[in-house]
Amino acid sequence: MTELTDRYVFAATRFVADQDEREELDRELRERIADTVDDHRSAGLGPDEAEVRALTELGDPLRLSAAYRERPMYLIGPRYYFAWQRVMVIALATAPWVVGVIDLIVALSEGEPIGTVIAGTIITIVIVALHVAFWTTLGFAIAERATSPDDSPHLWTPDRLPQLPESTGRGKLGDLIASLVFLVIVAGLLVWQQFGSLVVVDGERIPVLEPALWRSWIPVMFLLLALEAVHAVWVYRTGWTWPAAIVNLPISLVWGALLGWLFVSDRLLNPDFLDRVGLTPDIVDHSKPYVLAVLAIIIAWEIGDGLYKAYRQRPGAPDQRRTDRS
Repeated sequence: MTELTDRYVFAATRFVADQDEREELDRELRERIADTVDDHRSAGLGPDEAEVRALTELGDPLRLSAAYRERPMYLIGPRYYFAWQRVMVIALATAPWVVGVIDLIVALSEGEPIGTVIAGTIITIVIVALHVAFWTTLGFAIAERATSPDDSPHLWTPDRLPQLPESTGRGKLGDLIASLVFLVIVAGLLVWQQFGSLVVVDGERIPVLEPALWRSWIPVMFLLLALEAVHAVWVYRTGWTWPAAIVNLPISLVWGALLGWLFVSDRLLNPDFLDRVGLTPDIVDHSKPYVLAVLAIIIAWEIGDGLYKAYRQRPGAPDQRRTDRS
């Protein structure tokens, strides 16, 4: 079987929770696809064309899966389920965390007690996640019922199949090397900005960051970089497991909260450096919302990407079974 067939079977079995049922559906689909491909090849089609024709005739894999299992999805039908699932994953992996990081930074900058800050951030993330899930599902449920079952605005083709997820187990050596090189560069920049800054006044280099941070928060940054390096090695050795994704969450949140708080409280950048490069306090103040927004998006992406990879590589997932079989 080719990758196209693997993608079709993966799409049809990815949401089947029971392992025995999933394996049975996998086997039946592959047999049916093979028989259909043989029929088309007997009719004179080439291997690739016969496979595409067979998968096109079978139609939407999620709809076929529901028919095989005799378990129709009453709230969100097969016609919209793929789109709903894709939107939910993206929205839940970004929106709650972006809002949560912003709320965390704002609360810290206002000097609220740390317990109140943490509790408020957790509540904010949960509330936003609930709103995202509810309104997204409601919108697709309305679309499901407002459209006639016979309407086919977009004819299904194999081009719409999802890509196969990365295999589980050990991570990629290239990813590990890239992560470690990036962390070394960041650590080097922290040192360079202090001793190698390009802004020189009377023969003295003006650091980019507030020099007082070396007695407080820059050592914390180096500690976080070390934790990031350990985490990268962990992911390389085990893949993106749920524990690896969960550990990634507080590391990312601490980075976001620390940098955001230092920036909005005017403790991150060296005032002498800002003055020498022409960045007035007004310019810095006006830039704060944009900097915080970018920082929140980056942190949300880091967290969401880790959780999504752990979900795709969870034990018992279709791709894990496929890897074991190969």
